[in-house]
Amino acid sequence: MNTFCITTDSVVDMTLERMEELETTFVPLHVHFGNEDFPDDMRPETTAYLFEQMRKGQVATTSQATVDSFLSLWEPMLKAGKDILYIGFSNALSGTMNSALVARTELAESYPERSIFIVDTLGGSASESLLLEEAVELKRNGFDIKSCFNTIEKLKLKIQYWFTLAELTYVRRGGRVTGTAAAIGTLLDIKPIMEVNLEGKIIPREKVKGRRASIKRLAELVFEKLDVLSAKLIHITHAECLDDARKLAELVKDRFPKLIVRIYPMGAVIGAHGGPGALSIAFAGGQRKI
Repeated sequence: MNTFCITTDSVVDMTLERMEELETTFVPLHVHFGNEDFPDDMRPETTAYLFEQMRKGQVATTSQATVDSFLSLWEPMLKAGKDILYIGFSNALSGTMNSALVARTELAESYPERSIFIVDTLGGSASESLLLEEAVELKRNGFDIKSCFNTIEKLKLKIQYWFTLAELTYVRRGGRVTGTAAAIGTLLDIKPIMEVNLEGKIIPREKVKGRRASIKRLAELVFEKLDVLSAKLIHITHAECLDDARKLAELVKDRFPKLIVRIYPMGAVIGAHGGPGALSIAFAGGQRKI
């Protein structure tokens, strides 16, 4: 009987050890500093180097996974007679999904008997890793690839994905807020609360004063929006702010002690945009908003 492979990309923001436990593999996106370009290999030292350079004033940019990276990852699986399920970064935030679609079209010519199912998670980081873990659990429980794909496609519409930033400095350098807005926000200690919406886009929803309040607000969003009947897993990712991630997890566990809360380090791609101190949380809730 044919089994299938589950693959993802480096925005999944898990440890390599956890990826190995889940028996899944990934394609890397890329990070750039001036003329320097390196793949996001999901290694802690890569992300540490990124944040070190950002603290020195370097402006980081990112680029999509290439078509060739998908071809290199997927073709050996197809040759081995495996179908493929890809759990990927939001198409609204990266061209990586398009690279995956192009690679699938190219490979279909050589392997017409095989199937590649592609899930646009409408998110990344904590939300992407949450859906990946759900897909692996479905596979291990005997779901075939089509049933697994259909289930994840429905579940992604309910995944709440929220995050906050410790500083506005990094988004100002990247041109995502004006210098004036960043200066005022820093002076007043304003912390944004943002959501990745149903279209997979980043939407500022609220502002709070102070880091402690922003962590508390993320926990409150879980209290308000969690689907208590079906949710069993929450993912938190952090950009070198493990203590804050643990505090957020503690607040959630105090209210919902039976939930499994997993904390992972935020990877280089999402970290390049949010900077050190970025903190995100993902969980199954109600229908996501536009």
